[in-house]
Amino acid sequence: MLALWYNANQSQFIAFIVFYGVYAGGYNALLPTTITEVYGVENYSSVNGFIYFIRGLGSMLGAPLAGVILGNFARGSSGSNEMGANILQKRYNEVVIYDGMLLMGAGMCVAYVRWLDARDKGKWKWKA
Repeated sequence: MLALWYNANQSQFIAFIVFYGVYAGGYNALLPTTITEVYGVENYSSVNGFIYFIRGLGSMLGAPLAGVILGNFARGSSGSNEMGANILQKRYNEVVIYDGMLLMGAGMCVAYVRWLDARDKGKWKWKA
């Protein structure tokens, strides 16, 4: 995300859209299977409900917080259009950093759960 989206020109942004679209679909498709493998069928409903609760909080709070980071911006209010575009690009890059940090935090949480699973089972396998 940070490599392709931060301060991206048009071709980098299109590459980001394609890669994100391909990999985000796999995440959503594999989530139920992974929950079952790691937590067991008997715990599926409670773990899945908790995960979707957390995702719901992110959906409700993510866009408004990104809007706060972007702030109010009216075209032409900062003098020249080029200077206004630079200010808007800087604010947008701050939103990209915000999103990237959240995804890194989520990745660390997933890695921690995976480590806990391997520790409880007594060995590490690529398949949970």
